[in-house]
Amino acid sequence: NPDSDAIGSSYGYAYLKRQLGVEAEAVALGTPNEETAFVLDYFSVNAPRVVESARSEGVNQVILTDHNEFQQFIEVVDHHRVANFETANPLMMRLEPVGSASSIVYRMFKENNVEIPKDVAGLLLSGLISDTLLLKSPTTHASDPAVAEELARLAGVNLEEYGLAMLKAGTNL
Repeated sequence: NPDSDAIGSSYGYAYLKRQLGVEAEAVALGTPNEETAFVLDYFSVNAPRVVESARSEGVNQVILTDHNEFQQFIEVVDHHRVANFETANPLMMRLEPVGSASSIVYRMFKENNVEIPKDVAGLLLSGLISDTLLLKSPTTHASDPAVAEELARLAGVNLEEYGLAMLKAGTNL
């Protein structure tokens, strides 16, 4: 059951890659959980297509966000610790000790001077809220509150009100 950060960061990163001229589609390896279903409905975004595996899709290049289980992929964007792993080929990795993968994807939009649409901002914000429990988790990075405020502004929501409603929908509160 993919969480809000997994869905939000993959949706946002796929959008960013397309803006940069790379064909990309956000997919999920399972049905989104209740919190994520609330988020997708709130921002009127269709849930990503659920797939069983990249191999079953005939895909040989995969980018993982908010997920560092290493299989067949070309990029990783994550905020979790990395355990011992080995890859067949070199890959692009973006690992940062921040509150969510969505925080990293937000920075990548800024670095590439790509405008963040309202729905993408909302999903990235939702991932950040979910993984940091509305910026109250010990995993919250010092930069996360400013990222959350900017994403809330872009998404057109009140950070505190939306965050509480979102977490309540997922029974995290």
